[in-house]
Amino acid sequence: MATGQTPILKVEGNVGKRMEWSYEALSRLPKTDQVEDVSRLVSGMAGSGVRIRALLKESNPLPKADHITFHSQDGKFAASIPLQDAVENGILIYKRDGGPLPDSKGGPIRLIVPHGDNACSNVKSVIKMELTIGKGKDTTTGDPDHDNPEIHGHSHDHTHDHDHGQDHDHGHPH
Repeated sequence: MATGQTPILKVEGNVGKRMEWSYEALSRLPKTDQVEDVSRLVSGMAGSGVRIRALLKESNPLPKADHITFHSQDGKFAASIPLQDAVENGILIYKRDGGPLPDSKGGPIRLIVPHGDNACSNVKSVIKMELTIGKGKDTTTGDPDHDNPEIHGHSHDHTHDHDHGQDHDHGHPH
């Protein structure tokens, strides 16, 4: 689990300024972009996060960039979503119980997109955001491992109740 000034997230690709973010740097982003309780937006999720738009303000996306790809630490999972949806709806969970998000809960950073067309985009252990021209790497669709919870972060078996208040691997309502 990363703490302090150790970089836990990179923002790169089609940006005016490549950035590296530590836990402390994310914590210092404007309060208006902080989400203190993500469970108010996504039932069953716990923790605090920051809106993706705050990080993008600092990185200055290039005009042609139209997608953003979120890459997992192990390289097995990625989700590429339209940049506009990420700006309007995307949240990066990086805190839980007053400290860094534990690896066991998807740390160091976990992507959620509570509303919009990409509510199924849920990447655990995010370490890189890559702005692209056109869709980037995406293991959420057309991938034989799409329903493998060890790779995808959740299964699409939606036979259980999402309103049980416990943190689970879905990260999105259906």
